[in-house]
Amino acid sequence: MTWLITLTRNRAVDRLRAGGKVTTTTIDLADMVADERPLASTLIETGQDEARLTHCVGMLESGDATLIRTAFFEGSTYAELASRAAIPLGTIKSRIRRALMKLRDCLA
Repeated sequence: MTWLITLTRNRAVDRLRAGGKVTTTTIDLADMVADERPLASTLIETGQDEARLTHCVGMLESGDATLIRTAFFEGSTYAELASRAAIPLGTIKSRIRRALMKLRDCLA
């Protein structure tokens, strides 16, 4: 932080010494500038949620975890999963439903 303040101050002094026209506005307008970045608390909560989800998906059987990752993180449909795995569509739906119930219990 100190380095950034010093850098800003030095650049301002350099501009004034160069004789260039410096435009200024009131500090009241600073409230109108929005910071698009998420809050630190939001980033921490998101990281904790991701860690919990990763842990819970890791607790699933490997085949079910793969189905969940492929269906929900990669966006594949149940029909695509069934054709890739050569498993009936109803079986895929049942396995994903059971895996989702396990995830819900783990995350609760």
